[in-house]
Amino acid sequence: MNPIERFVFEFNIRHDYFECHEILEEVWQEGQRQDEALVGLIQLAVARYHHRRGNTTGAQRTYAKAFDKIERHRATLIASGIDVSYLLDHRDHFTNKIYRHIPLPVFPDVIRTVALEATAPDLDYVTHKHRLRDRTDVVTARQEALQNRRDRSI
Repeated sequence: MNPIERFVFEFNIRHDYFECHEILEEVWQEGQRQDEALVGLIQLAVARYHHRRGNTTGAQRTYAKAFDKIERHRATLIASGIDVSYLLDHRDHFTNKIYRHIPLPVFPDVIRTVALEATAPDLDYVTHKHRLRDRTDVVTARQEALQNRRDRSI
């Protein structure tokens, strides 16, 4: 699967908005496609993540930014398989006060590719992923950096 298909898989099948963000942020940072269309999808995933966790204020702010970018970069996203017209026509379903999963509308070719990878998500894990993921490498690196700073100040 290409990155957009992986994004759709995580968004629609696993509901893992955190992973959606990671997938496209990696592509964006690598410079493969540094465009605002990707940022719009990243922001949509971030908004869904906040919305599900009850941060409606942050979600609403991020939805506004996401839908603005999605609308401005409609052609790029349509070429990637996203049904932008349907998404924008139904944006109020996403921004409703009460969170519920709403699939990202995509064209049939993307649906076929993503359906081949479908498995049931662990919703508790994806809801609290930032707290539950293994951060051993990050913690170790921070401790080493702190120790290096202490050693230099002696």
